[in-house]
Amino acid sequence: QQASKVAVLGSAGGIGQPLSLLLKLNPRVSELALYDIKGGPGVAADIGHINTKSNVKGYDPTPEGVKECLKGAEIVLIPAGVPRKPGMTRDDLFNTNASIVRDLAKAAAESCPDANMLIISNPVNSTVPITAEVFKSRGVYNPKKLFGVTTLDVVRASRFISQLKNTDPANENITVVGGHSGATIVPL
Repeated sequence: QQASKVAVLGSAGGIGQPLSLLLKLNPRVSELALYDIKGGPGVAADIGHINTKSNVKGYDPTPEGVKECLKGAEIVLIPAGVPRKPGMTRDDLFNTNASIVRDLAKAAAESCPDANMLIISNPVNSTVPITAEVFKSRGVYNPKKLFGVTTLDVVRASRFISQLKNTDPANENITVVGGHSGATIVPL
């Protein structure tokens, strides 16, 4: 069983907090590094007492803080950004989250260029290519290490199918392709 350092950039948000908790419970995570523009150290303090072997540290929202958070990380998850609110267009969401993801990707490309990058921030169909371009511009892009996380679509598809078939959603393995956009997403 390999131990690894995992960094969560956006650890204090609605996705970042439960994600950080789940990672703290994962026996393969030996070090959990949490960063957010507000509340990263607080989340670290909250989950750091859970009785698992992994060490948790929260980092201050400074350039040095994000750099230290990422140093030596083998896996970087980015749930940072704002969620889509009522009345907000996808363009509005893009205009806000694109720059957040770009800046965090720059920090990761410099501090842990070989890490597996998992992008959760929406719109995923746009934030993943932004991350790719940042890594390409630094000469450290590896397409086998960049992932867009769209688990929500798989969970929803499994739930919808289970309701139609009257089965347990946990037993419905539905593959979803096409990214995370209403125009391209297809459950198979």
